[in-house]
Amino acid sequence: MTGWFKANRNWQAGATLVEVLVATVIMSLALSLIVGTLSTGLLDSTVAKRDTAAVAVQQYEIEQISAAPFDVAPQPSSDCFATENASSAPTTIGSYRGSCPSGSYTLRADLAVVAGPAGSQQWTVTVVQWPGGNQVGSPVSVLKINR
Repeated sequence: MTGWFKANRNWQAGATLVEVLVATVIMSLALSLIVGTLSTGLLDSTVAKRDTAAVAVQQYEIEQISAAPFDVAPQPSSDCFATENASSAPTTIGSYRGSCPSGSYTLRADLAVVAGPAGSQQWTVTVVQWPGGNQVGSPVSVLKINR
């Protein structure tokens, strides 16, 4: 009897090539799912961060327009914002659609103004990525009335 058990044990001592291949395929599928989930999550968080910063820039610009006195001859302008460095203040650029100074600026707000009805002005805030120039979100408009 001892010889039969010993022969049976030797027959099941190792894994076959098919078993190794199946295990490898299962592990590679699981690993690709994990890596795909992590990269998608990282991309989603980056887009959400950029969109949140763009909304904050639009709100800031609308508040600046609302707080400023009515100007009968307003000029379009651009502001640059550093979204990675919270301690830096916004820098105003003198020329419309101008370039941001070199540094950590990642968003630029372009302000355009057109005459509205009855002596009012329609200000439009468009946020673009800097230096790429791709628009982020939709432009936001506000009506300013001379009181």
